[in-house]
Amino acid sequence: MTSLSSHFTDRFFLNETTTGKTSYTKDVLVDADALVALIKENDSNHQKALAISRKLQEQGTSYYFSPFTVAEASTVISYKMSHSHAIQFLRGVRKLNIPIMELPEADNNLADAWFSKQKEKGTSYFDCYNMALLDYHKKLLSGIFSFDHVYLSNGFNCIT
Repeated sequence: MTSLSSHFTDRFFLNETTTGKTSYTKDVLVDADALVALIKENDSNHQKALAISRKLQEQGTSYYFSPFTVAEASTVISYKMSHSHAIQFLRGVRKLNIPIMELPEADNNLADAWFSKQKEKGTSYFDCYNMALLDYHKKLLSGIFSFDHVYLSNGFNCIT
């Protein structure tokens, strides 16, 4: 199991645009699947997640979790690896003090609206909550660190 502490820092992520100018990708929402891919060494996205994480760390970024990210990742790790790995993950990720980004209580219906727009069987409500966050905070969040194609198919920028 890979440690998360080396993959998350609090700096800015620089991107070179097609015009050759540098733009800043400052704030990124992190999805549970990216966390699982970072620590589960036999995950199909593990190497890609490590490379992205290294690039983000070198370039710098600020990370955010939804209120459900850590719980969802812990559950997946418990199922796919072991409960002791999930506990180890939980302890480690809590030490990182990554800010939790929530929808204002008056706008919780935005997640329901994103969920209602989806047509695929097995749609994750947690992914829809993330889409609501991305939409609500579109001036702050530049994208989501995720391998889940639901974000791309709904027009969001995936940092992958």
